[in-house]
Amino acid sequence: MTKSTILSYLLFGLFIVSVFLHNAIYALFLIEEPVFFILSLFLFFIFLVLVFYNVTTYATTGKPKDLWKLGWIGLFGLIALVPGFSYGLFGFFGFFAFFGTKK
Repeated sequence: MTKSTILSYLLFGLFIVSVFLHNAIYALFLIEEPVFFILSLFLFFIFLVLVFYNVTTYATTGKPKDLWKLGWIGLFGLIALVPGFSYGLFGFFGFFAFFGTKK
């Protein structure tokens, strides 16, 4: 995989871990801590910027060739089927569109 695809997955994974830690700290201590919340927002924003950059680079130069591999992030849309989770998570299904970039 190219560095930009690996970095995209890494940022998304760190975002998930940060959200989990934020929720775990709140569940254990019943205090709203701002560190992991702000870190989660920051990581997700950087992830979105990197994905946008990868898409524009792919549209102009045709690289990274493995941009289609980001389509697997669309599986996180299935989390919205779990009762109690937000229906907004269905938006992750949009990442399946990256499979269209596979040649």
